[in-house]
Amino acid sequence: MQDIVRATPGQMTAGPTDHDTQLSPRLITQASRRLCWVSLLAAVTTVLTFAFQRVVQPEVIPVQQDPVNALAMLANVLGAAGLIALQQYRVVPPATILQLGMVFELIVAFYISTIETSLPFDPNAVVRGGSNLAIWIVIVGFLVPNTPVITLTVALLAATTWPVAYFINVSRLDLTPLPLNRLFAWTFVNYLAALWAFFIARRMHGMEVAAQKAQDLGSYHLESLIGRGGMGEVWRARHKMLAREAAIKIIRPELVEGASARQADVAVRRFEREARVTADLQSPHTVYLYDFGTSREGHFYFVMELLDGVSLQKLVQTFGPQPGSRVIHLMRQVCLSLEEAHARGLVHRDLKPSNIMACKVALQHDFVKVLDFGLVKPTQAEDFTHLTVEGVSAGTPGYIAPEIAMGEERIDGRADLYTLGCVAYYLLTGSLVFTETSPTAMAVAHVQKAPVPPSERTELPIAPDLEAVVLRCLAKAPADRPASARALIRLLDACVDAKQWCSEDAEAWWRTHLPPSSTHRRPAVDADDQARPSPVLVR
Repeated sequence: MQDIVRATPGQMTAGPTDHDTQLSPRLITQASRRLCWVSLLAAVTTVLTFAFQRVVQPEVIPVQQDPVNALAMLANVLGAAGLIALQQYRVVPPATILQLGMVFELIVAFYISTIETSLPFDPNAVVRGGSNLAIWIVIVGFLVPNTPVITLTVALLAATTWPVAYFINVSRLDLTPLPLNRLFAWTFVNYLAALWAFFIARRMHGMEVAAQKAQDLGSYHLESLIGRGGMGEVWRARHKMLAREAAIKIIRPELVEGASARQADVAVRRFEREARVTADLQSPHTVYLYDFGTSREGHFYFVMELLDGVSLQKLVQTFGPQPGSRVIHLMRQVCLSLEEAHARGLVHRDLKPSNIMACKVALQHDFVKVLDFGLVKPTQAEDFTHLTVEGVSAGTPGYIAPEIAMGEERIDGRADLYTLGCVAYYLLTGSLVFTETSPTAMAVAHVQKAPVPPSERTELPIAPDLEAVVLRCLAKAPADRPASARALIRLLDACVDAKQWCSEDAEAWWRTHLPPSSTHRRPAVDADDQARPSPVLVR
C-alpha cells in the first residue's frame, strides 16, 4: 500500500487521483456505461435519419452517396458498435472506453458537419437557428461526465469540425462561399455549446467530488483521499462521535465492477482476509484495525489507525541511505511485528520499504508500523489459499524471497526474513539487492545470483557484523537464514552498533528533518510507485 500519513487540516492531498484532473473510478464506470447508451442512440438516429431523408427528400441521395459523407456515416455506426462491444464484453477497462469515447464524439461531430456543409448555402439567406452539432455537443457534455478540462477540449475540437468540414466541402465540391457574417453565425452557436458543456461538466464534477467527501462509512466521515494501492483506496476519515482520525481502506471499485464473477469474488475474499488477519494481530508494531464493514455500494472497507510518519521507501528516497545503528533499530521493530504473525502461522509475503512506516507515536519517534497484510498466507493449508486476483501482485521483484519466486506452496516465516534482508540492504545502500532491468529477470536473480555485499554498494561505513546478518538473511536456502524473527532480533542485538541509535537521536533527527510542518509528512501517494519496479505475479 502507499504511504498512509497524517495530513494537517487545510492541506491539499496530492496523488494520482487528484480531483481537479481525474475522475474517480466509480464515475469512470458510470461515464463509460452512459457513453455506450449515447453511442447507441447516435448510431440509431443516424441510420433512421439516413433512411427517412431518402424517402422524404430523394434529392439528398447524391449527398448521402458522397464518399466522404458515406465514410463518415460508416465510421459513426462502426464506432458506436465497437464501444458497445468493448463495454459489453469487458475487453478493456472503463477508463479506456471513456478515452475512446472522446474520439467517437469527434467522429459524430465530423459526420454532422460534413453532411450539413455538403449542400450549397444561399449567401443572401439569413441564418435561422443553428447546427445540429450544437445539440450533439451539449448532449455528450450533459450525459457523459468527464473532467471539465477534457470536456472543454473535446467540445471545442468538435465545434471546430464544422468550419473544417465547410472549407473542405467548399473546395472539393466547388460551392459558393458564405459571407463572413453568415459563416460566423453558423459557427458561433457550436462554440457556445462547447462552453455550456464545460460549465455542465464542471458542475457535475464538483457535485461528484462533494459527494465523495461527504460519504459516510459506518460511524466514519470521509474527508480526503490519501492514496491508492494494488487492492484499494485509502481515505482520511474522522469518527463522527469520538472525533478520532482514521484511515479507511476501500476495495478498488474496478476490481469488482467490470470484472468477472470469479475475479470479483476473489478480490473481495482477499480484502476480507486482510481485515480479519490484521484485526487478529495485536503487536504495537502492526497497524491497528478499528472496524470493518460494507459500504452503501456494497464495497468492503476497514478502518485503520491514521499514521503520522513516512514510509521507509520515502525515507531513503528523500534522505538517502541510513546509518547502520538506525537500520538495526528499525529492523528490530519489524521483527517484533513479524514474530507475532509467524507465531500465528502467517507469512506476510510482501514486505518492502513502502509497506513499513517510521512514525511518531505519542512521544516516541522512529516507531515502526508494518502495513498491508493483503498477501498474507498461512503456513498450514486453509480454505483461503490461492486467492489470486489477475493484475495484483503476490510479491514485488525487488523484495521477493526465492521460494516465493519459484512458486513453492509450503513457505514459512523465513521467507519474510529474506524480504526483510532486502529492506535492510536498501536502507543501508539506497539500492535494491539486484538491479536487473525487468521484473522477471529480477525475480530470477533472487533465485540464482549471489548478492554483492552492501559495503561494496555504498560509501557509508557498514559494520562487518551487521553486513553478515543482512547477508545471512539473504541466503537462498531458508535453512541458512535465521530460524525465526526472534533469532534475528538476537543477532541484531549482538551487533556493535545495536545500542548506538537511542530515542534522543531519533527525536533530534525528526526535529531537524521531519518537523510537523515538513512536506514529507504530507500524503505523497505516487512517489513509491515511481521508484519501485513493477510487481510480478506469482501464483
